[in-house]
Order: sequence, then C-alpha cells, then structure tokens
Amino acid sequence: MTDLSRRAMLKLGTAGFAGSALPALSSANETAGKACDGLCSPAITIRAHQLLSLVCVLGGAKCPLMEAAKVREVLKRLSADPTTTIRLMSSADEIPHYTALGAETKATPHTQEVLNRKRDLDVLQRLGLAPGDTRRARYLYELLFKRIETPKGICAHDTPGWEGCPLAKSGAYQRVRAKGWKAVVYCRTDQEREQYRRRNVQRIETSDRLFVRPHHLMCLSCWYAGGKSKSPRPNDTLFEIWQRIRREPDVHITLVEGTCMACDCCDGFHPSNGRCVHSCGLIRDYKKDLDVFQKLGLMPGATMKARELFAMLFQRIPSTRDICAYGDGIERSEEWKICSGPDGNPGYAATRRTGIFN
Repeated sequence: MTDLSRRAMLKLGTAGFAGSALPALSSANETAGKACDGLCSPAITIRAHQLLSLVCVLGGAKCPLMEAAKVREVLKRLSADPTTTIRLMSSADEIPHYTALGAETKATPHTQEVLNRKRDLDVLQRLGLAPGDTRRARYLYELLFKRIETPKGICAHDTPGWEGCPLAKSGAYQRVRAKGWKAVVYCRTDQEREQYRRRNVQRIETSDRLFVRPHHLMCLSCWYAGGKSKSPRPNDTLFEIWQRIRREPDVHITLVEGTCMACDCCDGFHPSNGRCVHSCGLIRDYKKDLDVFQKLGLMPGATMKARELFAMLFQRIPSTRDICAYGDGIERSEEWKICSGPDGNPGYAATRRTGIFN
C-alpha cells in the first residue's frame, strides 16, 4: 500500500464522517480529469497461480510458490482496498521455437517452471481469463472461490513426476474459501455504510440538484415497476432519489459518468476512491451509462429537469433490452452479464406506461 493510500484510508477512518461534505474522490495522480487507477493500470502483477498461493498462506500454509515478502505486501493491500487492480501473468506463450532451445534445456527442462505454466493456464481457464488480463481484487476472489473449490488438480496431481505441491492437500485453501472472499479482500462494515447512507440521504434532500449516472434512471424505473415498489433499497438510495423527484418534478438532474448519489451506501462502493467493486463495476455499467447517453443524445454533465429527462428516457429507450441486454440479448462473458433478462425488465415497461411521478 502506498503512503498516499495509507493517508487516504487513515483520513477516512478518523474524519470521514465528521462533516457534512463527502470525502474527496480525487487523487494526486489525476490527469486531465481522470484518475490513473483504472483497469488498465495494474497496482499488482502476479502469476495466475499465485491467486491460490495467497489463499493458502492465509489458511496457514507456507506456500513455496510465492515469496513471503510479496505475500505480505499483496495481502496487506487487499485487506485495505478491494478496488486494487491485479494483472494475472503467465510465461506460457513465451516458449520459443524448439530449435531455439539449447540441448540441455531440451533434455532436462525446468520441471517446476513447467508445472507453474500449467498452473497458470489451469487457473486462467477456470476463471475465463487470459494472460495479461487485469481485474479488481474483489471480482477476482469472488470468481476464484466460485469456480475453484480446491487446489488439487491445479497445484498437485497424482501423476508421477507431476506431484507438485504437497500443501495442496492440506486444506489450507479450503479453510479460507469456506469464509468467502471477505477473508481475503476488504469489505465495508454495515456501520460505515449506514453512516454514509444517513449523510447521503441528507444531501439528496437538500442539494439544489441531483447527480445521477444515466443507467440508474433505468434501475429506478425497473424498481418502481409502475408503482409496485415504494420502499427503501438496502444497497443504494434510489428510493430517496425517487422521493425527491416525486415531490419536485422540476428538480434538476445532472447526469454523471460513473458512481453517483445513489452509490455511497453500497457494499460495492469504496469511499476512498469512489470506485465500484461489484462485477458490474468493472466495465458493464460504464457501457450502460454511455449507451444511455448516446440514446438520449446527451453528454456527461448534461442537466435537465427530472420530468423532462424521464420523458426523454421513456421516449427514446422503450426497453431495458436496448441497454441492459446490449440490444441483442446475448451474454458473452461473466463481465458482460445481462441484467433483468434478454427480453427486457417488465418493471421498466410498467413504469414507462405509468410514469415515474405517480
């Protein structure tokens, strides 16, 4: 963890809730209005099989596949920042043509490195990723525990010469996996989320305008379902936003690209940098925002009265299929999961018929 990150976390822990202003989401690394901690800027680079190594060490094993100092450094970072970007590497595609290998290498290969290359590709194949792919920490460990139950068959085999790591059968990995991804990666406490919710609700009620990401207008419409739902939601403040615009249809809404007023109390929102760590926070929801902007013919920062904005939304986007199912209803990967089904959310259709201000 960098000194800058430590200071940000300490500031959040000691003074983050003291005042009415939200903590600054900018950093010293911002350039031209963009922060440099996106998915194309890995904070940590490790071999793919070392995702399992970190878990085994947490489970009490002394994994021989990763240096102890590196393990401590990475685990410390993950325990503080779930948005940490991790690039998974492998040398499998760096093997030269056989004629470029020396006679000694041909006859006596480095067996440990051969095993590690297979481990890398086994892990990447299970996760549906490729060498060089970068994902946020929470996403990787949620996916890892979902798809890999044991290191047996990855870190060790019954085949003579491929026995691998004896710790693969120790149960160390399984002990941590049973606790879930939160045993590895930081997760916000309920208390902290509730403090953010109270402060955010106050801001929604008193701000001269609302700041909302475009696709959240559709989420709000799906939830409202033509009037069927009228109660607070545990993971966002869309209900409170709806209450404000219902009372004041002419309140202005500024459309923002990225996390917005509805996000602050979410378990997937990381306050120190404003990032979303849900799987949808990787890229899917950003595409939804931009697709809505395009359909509306607007750009980030566009500001309109709520009644006019929803009228435009319902006129130009007849179904969630157009945005949340990418227009064709085809789900191509874990990162591009479809929300509400390939044929559209009936709640959105109902709200489009009745309007949002009833």
